[in-house]
Amino acid sequence: MPVITRARAFGVAVGLALGLSTGPSLAQPEGATRPGPIIIVYRDDVSNVRQLKGTAHYAGALGRDASVSFTVDNESGEHVCNGTFTSEGRRNGKFSLTCLRGLFSGTGTYEQKPGDRRNSFVARGQTAQGLPIMLVVGRPAGITEGQFLSP
Repeated sequence: MPVITRARAFGVAVGLALGLSTGPSLAQPEGATRPGPIIIVYRDDVSNVRQLKGTAHYAGALGRDASVSFTVDNESGEHVCNGTFTSEGRRNGKFSLTCLRGLFSGTGTYEQKPGDRRNSFVARGQTAQGLPIMLVVGRPAGITEGQFLSP
């Protein structure tokens, strides 16, 4: 077996042993947090409380990068929000987002509580109209699946 072929075979074997893919992969920046669940709960002028459930896609690593841009797709796979998490400390920071083509936006703060994973936390703030907004990112401690949330 030629040296180049043996080296490639060795590289593929090492990659497979480490769980690395040798073929094409989905576009995700190196070191980015994997996509995960997000629930955006907010009040608006028309109804009392709305919940927007979906999947957040990150352009960086939550808890490691100083600023991480993210997008949100709803349960139907439609792009509905753009935002940014900006770290201010090891387990806290700020967020800003704009959703539904500018229909509403919000800003606020987040804090990871004891028991939360690096990519799970609750963020609270206000919409541009001064109404409450809450982001449930990942699966933070104390939040159960299917729970109705209020900001």
